[in-house]
This record gives sequence, structure tokens and C-alpha cells, in this order.
Amino acid sequence: MGQEAAGKRDAVFFDLDDTLYDQAQPFAYAVEKVVGPIPHATAADLFDTSRRYSQEIFSALRNDQHPTREMYIRRMQRTLATYGVTIDEKTALALQHVYGTQSKAAMKLAPEMERTLDWCAVHVRCALGIITNGREAPQRQKIEILGLSRWISSDNVFISDAVGTAKPSPEIFEMALAHAGADPTHSLYIGDAFPIDVLGAHSVHMPVIWFNHRLRRAPSDQFPAEHEVHTVQELEELVKRIVP
Repeated sequence: MGQEAAGKRDAVFFDLDDTLYDQAQPFAYAVEKVVGPIPHATAADLFDTSRRYSQEIFSALRNDQHPTREMYIRRMQRTLATYGVTIDEKTALALQHVYGTQSKAAMKLAPEMERTLDWCAVHVRCALGIITNGREAPQRQKIEILGLSRWISSDNVFISDAVGTAKPSPEIFEMALAHAGADPTHSLYIGDAFPIDVLGAHSVHMPVIWFNHRLRRAPSDQFPAEHEVHTVQELEELVKRIVP
């Protein structure tokens, strides 16, 4: 854990996917609906495997490009092949379609995350917001499904597809901070992905809580996050200490 901060924070920004909600649940929902049960694979297993095969999709998004049909097919086929399940292109596309359009039925905020947002909404001086990579329409839909407008106004949501730059580029963080009128060193970012969230926020000198609930290793050659937590319960407790 890092040192506890004193004084009111200017702004707190959250990552969306796999930070504000558990992204493993919607992915597992889609797999169950299209392919059926996968023996010996938990929701977290399936999701972590899919992330390993998502790099070309993330790369396209970071470069302001739309991922291709073939990228999505490869991700789904390789993910299922890890567990000995072979699917054809049609099934891979059906899985992507359900994941993108129907699996949000499994998307929800944990009670601890709701309390964290409640706390931040009261104690942050300038703004509570979201900085996320992805296409604008799906990300806005997730925000609506999760009911995040209860805490976060739409003008404090920064989506890479909409603003023309993606994490870990400093520009998207600078846009959000400038809009909020916030000093980065007196603000806070909360995200799950070290290379994207931690390094991105550090590029503008913004302290970070690394929500490392997937228990990933940090690069040994990088400056560590000021704070690291592994559960949503730990996140709630920490935020209540450092966002006074």
C-alpha cells in the first residue's frame, strides 16, 4: 500500500471494463448461452484466456481503428480451443454477437462498488468520472445498464472512440483532468490493467489504485502503483481512507 493522502481529492476517475464491474461474468454468460458449459473452466478462467487472445483487438482500438470480423473470430476460436472446444467461424461470430449485445444481462455493480461511488460522490471536490477504451455506443450502453449516471455525469465520461485517443496515451487523461479543472497530483485513477491504466495515469503524474483482482504481476521495470488492492472490499476500504 502507498502512503495515505491528506486533503480533498480534486477528481477520481475510474476505468469501466473489469473495474467498475466484473467483466468475467458477461463473457461466461455468452459462452454458456452459445456453446454450453465448459468443464473445468470458471468464469475468471474463460475471461483471462480471452484477454490473452484480445491483443490485436486492443491494438486496433488504441490506434483508433475498428477491430475486424476476423479478429473477433480468432479470439473466440483460440479461447475455446484452450479448453479443448472447437468452434467454426459462424459459432465464433455468434459468440461475439451475444457477448456484445446480450451478455449485459449479467452485468452489475457489486454493493461495495456502489458504496465506493457513493463515498467519492460526496468527497471529491471537482469531478467523478470514467476514462475508458472502446467504441462509444457499447461503452455508453454499459454505463446506462450499470446505472452509473447516478454518480457520474455524461460530460465526465471519456471514451477513446469518441475523443480520438486511447489509454495509455496521456492525452485522454489530460482531456479528462482539464475538463474537470483538476490537478493530476491531487486526483486519483482506479483501474485493473497495469500497462494501460497504471502507466497511463502515471504518464500525467496522477496517483493510481491498481485494482488487481486478477492477481496479475506488475512489470519489474516499472514504477509501482501507489496502491494495490485485490478485492472490491479492499478497494472500498482504501478509498474511504485516501479520499477524505
